[in-house]
Amino acid sequence: MTIEHGTGTAAGPAARPRGRNVRWVIIAVITVLAVIAYLDRGNLSVAAPLIRRDLHISNTTMGVVLSAFVWPYAIMNLPSGWAVDRFGAKALMAVAAALWSVLAVGTGLARNVVAFIALRVGLGVAEAPLFPAALKATDAWFPDREKAAATGVYIAGTQAGLAIAPPIATALMVAFGWPAMFVIMGAVGLLALAAWLVVYRHPDRHPWLSTAERDYIAAGKVSRTEPAAADAVTARSWLGLFRYGSVWAMIIGAFCLQYVFWFYITWLPSYLESAQHFAIGKAGFLAAVPYVAGGVAVIIGGRLSDRLIARGLAPLAARRYVIAGGALLTTVALVITAFSAGPVLAMVMLTVGMFTYSLTSGTFWTLATEVVRTSRLVGSVGSIQNFGGFLGGACAPIATGVLVDASGGFTLALTAAAVLCLVSAALYGLVLRHRLPV
Repeated sequence: MTIEHGTGTAAGPAARPRGRNVRWVIIAVITVLAVIAYLDRGNLSVAAPLIRRDLHISNTTMGVVLSAFVWPYAIMNLPSGWAVDRFGAKALMAVAAALWSVLAVGTGLARNVVAFIALRVGLGVAEAPLFPAALKATDAWFPDREKAAATGVYIAGTQAGLAIAPPIATALMVAFGWPAMFVIMGAVGLLALAAWLVVYRHPDRHPWLSTAERDYIAAGKVSRTEPAAADAVTARSWLGLFRYGSVWAMIIGAFCLQYVFWFYITWLPSYLESAQHFAIGKAGFLAAVPYVAGGVAVIIGGRLSDRLIARGLAPLAARRYVIAGGALLTTVALVITAFSAGPVLAMVMLTVGMFTYSLTSGTFWTLATEVVRTSRLVGSVGSIQNFGGFLGGACAPIATGVLVDASGGFTLALTAAAVLCLVSAALYGLVLRHRLPV
């Protein structure tokens, strides 16, 4: 494996500005939005055993319901990335947050499989701009050496959302029933939307931004070409991205990696209940443990890749090596989980697996800013990679349900996830080696 060295660094890093740092305020708001979005994504898996019982449906049918969010989310990542690059982060994030909050509330009114599928499809469409918009905002507001750390904060927020979703959803279901749980959790998103509208502006137009912070951000952007204001992203330039092998390595690698993550999101409570025989209330709370570990790992992984850059490794190499290493370790953890002899070992290894997977999370998104040579296409490349990831995420609930029904347990489903994680490690570590010429 050849180590790639950077194409150049700033002559000397500018001093971090003192006082209020607007860029971190913006990251805080994005993090709140991400937490709420993942509460709305994760609460269905917590309620799944009760919904499955009430609607009298099979594991395979429940897998279809659980995947209904992911298919449209995956597909809509493609136009969402283009739209973010074309119309800006603020507008797309605002529209997305408004729509997903309304649809999340509506899920509490569903009473049959068709209604659940329709609402989850809508939720997938509505949440698709979240991370392309967040990536675009991060790219505008942060110097290169802080991007992975900044991205890691709101990606850790997604883990926080998944960690608190099981206990919060369980408590709300016990107190008020599962329909009210969806309504209450969905309504919170409108508050975060208001904060976004107040706080976010592009750094060129933000009234709170000091000269010192503006200079610090600009000085830290090395080896990048900023586009002219009129240099819009066209359909031709967007479609042209699919000519490059690096883009396809990212699509397929993300497919395999996100399959594992969506196994956790959609089937973890059911695995703990049916395979490890925990009561549903206890399974809901135990399901939070891996995500707590994952939230810590996201920060560690982002800072690790930033540190590698600071020590002279090329940004692209630093990002992809962390992703490949985390994926390889996750493969090992999932294999041990598949053949674990008891609930304690299974719970420990599931937690280890989410930790090692999450080392990749913040770096996964930051990778898009390193592959391109201009910020013009950051949102597009990031969303194309995420499209591949969520195709894997869409397959995970259905494939897991089919494998569990066919084999009578989770061993085969966990082994399949481990194999895909190994493929992802190979693609990011060995195949993705070059930046795009655009």
